[in-house]
Amino acid sequence: MDNKEYKVLARKYRPQKFEDLIGQEILVSILSNSIVAKRTAHSYVLTGVRGVGKTTTARLIAMSLNCNERQKNNPEPCGECDSCLSIKKDSNIDVIEMDAASKTGVDDVREIIDNIKYKPVNNSYKIFIIDEVHMLSTNAFNALLKTLEEPPNHVKFIFATTEVKKIPITILSRCQRFDLLRIEREALTNHLFKISKLENIDIDKEAMGLIVRAADGSVRDGLSLLDQAMSNQNNKIDTKTINSMLGLADRNKIFDLLEFIFQGNATNALNGYKDLYNSGADIVMIFDEMLNSVHFITQIKIYPDLVKNIYIPEIERTRGLEISKKINMNSLGLIWQVLFKGYQELQEGFHLFQHGEMIILRLIYIHDGPSPEELLSKIENKKNNDTDKAVIEKDATTNIKNNSTKSIELDNEKLSKNLPETSDKSIINISSYREFVDLFYIKKEGMIHSNLYNKVKLISFKEGEVILNTDSIIDKHFNRTVGKNISKWTGRIWQIHSSNSNIGKSLFEEDLLKQQEEIKEMQNNSEVRQILEVFPGTTIHSISDINEINDENKIENINKNKKEF
Repeated sequence: MDNKEYKVLARKYRPQKFEDLIGQEILVSILSNSIVAKRTAHSYVLTGVRGVGKTTTARLIAMSLNCNERQKNNPEPCGECDSCLSIKKDSNIDVIEMDAASKTGVDDVREIIDNIKYKPVNNSYKIFIIDEVHMLSTNAFNALLKTLEEPPNHVKFIFATTEVKKIPITILSRCQRFDLLRIEREALTNHLFKISKLENIDIDKEAMGLIVRAADGSVRDGLSLLDQAMSNQNNKIDTKTINSMLGLADRNKIFDLLEFIFQGNATNALNGYKDLYNSGADIVMIFDEMLNSVHFITQIKIYPDLVKNIYIPEIERTRGLEISKKINMNSLGLIWQVLFKGYQELQEGFHLFQHGEMIILRLIYIHDGPSPEELLSKIENKKNNDTDKAVIEKDATTNIKNNSTKSIELDNEKLSKNLPETSDKSIINISSYREFVDLFYIKKEGMIHSNLYNKVKLISFKEGEVILNTDSIIDKHFNRTVGKNISKWTGRIWQIHSSNSNIGKSLFEEDLLKQQEEIKEMQNNSEVRQILEVFPGTTIHSISDINEINDENKIENINKNKKEF
C-alpha cells in the first residue's frame, strides 16, 4: 500500500532552477548574470499578479547564493547540497521567510533588525524573504529604512508583493525591482500539457483552453484547476467536465445567445438564456462569458489572423469569425458598454435571473431601427432610382421625414449652433503639448495651467486628442473642463483621455531636466569657469533667457498658426 503523502501539482512541479521559470526570460537573464558576476543587490522587490513565481524566484535566489556545490560560472543551484535541501524544506536557519500579511507590525520588523547583526551560521548570506510586503504598517516600513540603505555585507532582502503601489517610494528606491509578467496563453498551455503528460492525464485541447483562460496568466491557478479537474474526472477530462467544474456556460450556447441578440430575436434569446441557467450555469458567469465572447469577436475584426491561433479553442475561432462578419464595430462597442454595465449591476443584484432577462432585452431593443448595413444595402438595390436613393440617404444620415433640401438646411443650422465659439471664426492649430498648456496661461486659467504644467504627465499628444496621466489631480471633472475650454478657444473638438501609465513626464519635470543639462553645459564654458574660480563657493542656480517672450508674444505665435475655415 502506498502511504506516500499526495502533493498538489502546484507544489509538486514548483520550479527548482531558474531555467524552469516559464515566461520570465528577462528576469532570469538579469539575475543569472548578476549572480555569476557576483554583482547581486542587497535588496530586491519582486512584483506581479498571483501565481507567476514571485516567492519561487525569491527562494531560487536564496538557494543560488547559498548553494555549497554551485559551479562558478553557473547561476543554477545544485538542489542536492544541505543548504539547497534545507531551503526547500523551509528549515534553513539562515534563510528566514516572513508573511507580512500576518506579521504587519513594527515589532515583527524589529526582530529582523535585531537578527541582522549576527552572521550566517552555515551559509554565505543571511537572507530575509518577506512575502506580501505591502501589508506592513507605515511604522514597520520606517523601521526598515536605515537597515535597507546600509545593510551588512552578509545580509540580503527579497520582497514579494502583488500591490507594489502600496509600498512607500522610500523603500522602492533602496531596492532593485523586477516585474514578473503574466504568462502568455501559448506558454501556459504548453506547460500544462507537459504536466498532464507526466501525470498521465488525458485532457481535451478545448478543455485545456478553458483552464488556461480561467487561469488568466497565473501558473499556480492553472495547476490548481488542472488538479481539481483530475479529482473530478479520473479517466478523460473534456469540455463538459471543465464547464461543470467552473460553473461556466457552454461556449457554443453563448455564441447562439449572442446571435439571437444581434438578430433582435427576443423569444429565442430568452429561451437560450433559460436553457443555460437550467443546465447549471451561474448567472454572473453567463454574462462574464458573454463579455469575453464580445471582446473576442471585436479582436477578430481588428486582427483577422487571430483565427489561425491554435491555442484558442476551435469553436471560438469558427463561431467568432462567423459572427464578426455580420456586425460592425460601432454595434460591438455599444453592446460591450451595455453588457459591462449589466454585469456590474449583477454583482450587487438580488433577483439575478430576472435581472439577466432584462439586460438581454435591453441589448435587443437598444437600437430600434435599420442598421447602417441595411441602409447601405437599400441604397445599392435602388441605385438606378434617384428619388428613392435620395430618400434612403436622407434616412441614413438625418432620420427626418422632410424634403431633402430642408433637411440639409436644418442640419447646417444645428451644426453652426454646436460649433465652439471663436472670436474670428477660425481654427487655432496647436502643434505641441507645450502650446496646449500655454494657451491656458494666456486665457488666464491659472489653476488649470498650474495643474497641467506641474502635476499632469503627458502620455500622448496629437492635434485633437491628448492622453494624460492625471492620478495626482483630485478634481474628477478635470478632463472635461480642459476639453471644453480648449475646444472653445481653438474652434475644434478635443478629446482628453486619462491613462495610468507612468512613461510620461510633466512639463515641470522636463524643464527641470533641461535646466540641469544647461547648467552642466554652462559649467564647462571657459568664461563661466573663470568666474566660478574667482568667486569660490559660487554655484549656478538657474539660467534664464533675457529675450524670453511675454504673454502677447505667445498669443501672436499661436495666432500665426490659425487656419481659416
